[in-house]
Amino acid sequence: MHALLRRSAIGLALMGGGLLLCAIGLSLVSLVGRKLWAMPVPGDIEVLQMLVAVAVACFLPLCEINDHHIRVDILASLFPSCINRGLMVFSHLMLGVVSMVLLWRTALMMLDSHAYASQSTLLGVPLWIPQAAMLPGLALMGLCALSQAARYLTRTLPELEETA
Repeated sequence: MHALLRRSAIGLALMGGGLLLCAIGLSLVSLVGRKLWAMPVPGDIEVLQMLVAVAVACFLPLCEINDHHIRVDILASLFPSCINRGLMVFSHLMLGVVSMVLLWRTALMMLDSHAYASQSTLLGVPLWIPQAAMLPGLALMGLCALSQAARYLTRTLPELEETA
């Protein structure tokens, strides 16, 4: 299961990287058009915001499955390993809960945007499209967090240190 989640997270992160490359290309074209011909890409900031939001949601599962979130380990050195292990289980479970709440609220926001036909200001892009594109990343992040919590619960500490 962990391997499947890792492969899914890598695939989603690659898609997020592609979105960021598109955002960089759009920004470059708009900047060059603005400076050389006084013709920027209309609505470039709107599109950039949407692309980056979806890309960030795509990167979150890979960060979680690799256990590379920012941690403050100042206090961790003071506690025994069993307490640190419990803290890791708790933090991954909490991230799972938070990601499921984000998934739920983003899905509701997407449904409202669709029902009310909300659009971006300049280009009129339906807002439910980028909101829907964020859902897989949030869902996968929650699954990865639960998997990490289970991993910390079931493995011995030396095994965790070798694979981390």
